[in-house]
Amino acid sequence: MKIQAVAERGYPIQFPENTLSSFQAAIDLNFTHTKLEVHLTKDGIPVVMRDTTIDRVTSGRGEINQFTYAELLAFPINHDERIPTLAEVIHLTKGKIKTAIEIKQSGFYYGLEENVYDIIRQHQAMEDVFIISENHHSLARLRILSKQIKLGLLRENPGIHDFFLLKELMASYYMLKFDFQTVQQLDLAVLKRMGIQPIVGTVQTIEEMKFMQNYPEILISTTELEKYQTIAHPKTITI
Repeated sequence: MKIQAVAERGYPIQFPENTLSSFQAAIDLNFTHTKLEVHLTKDGIPVVMRDTTIDRVTSGRGEINQFTYAELLAFPINHDERIPTLAEVIHLTKGKIKTAIEIKQSGFYYGLEENVYDIIRQHQAMEDVFIISENHHSLARLRILSKQIKLGLLRENPGIHDFFLLKELMASYYMLKFDFQTVQQLDLAVLKRMGIQPIVGTVQTIEEMKFMQNYPEILISTTELEKYQTIAHPKTITI
């Protein structure tokens, strides 16, 4: 039985975030979705990393876009892992877990949208991924590239123009930062009519997880995979 939830950056409570081992752990726990962030290297390779710099999770320092991918390989994560490319992650996850790709476009990555789309197309993974971003210009660029790619709007808080943007982008997902009030005020009926899947995250505490059981139509994202499994899907636990 699959666990209907988004494994945020794989399983970073147990493995280094956004690494192949972390995503494999989410697959092994039978989560339906995972989420990652992408940035672009100096030589145009989309790599999977939460931050714009490599400082926090690797042995190196500096902005990702100042290194070629070959140069990034010199900086391990937790001694024995490395920054994966988007292509490597899609190769691992395709057909096993649906992947939300967050584009971290701050204006410094020329060609990021095109490069990400090309990798998805080359791996024939259009049904295995969707792309989310806070930057609606990035999403609009992707919609021009493809009418088939699934897109989602990412927001810290709901905005008054969000439903207009969701319609214009022909979006399939709407992801918001978790907040009790936000969830209670979300117009789920309108989203359902629009064919949009709402996601909230990250949901971390037992209280939050139990609260979200009142809203089965909303996907949650979490880094506490086994805690969520125990609360929401206890029948999936094997001893």
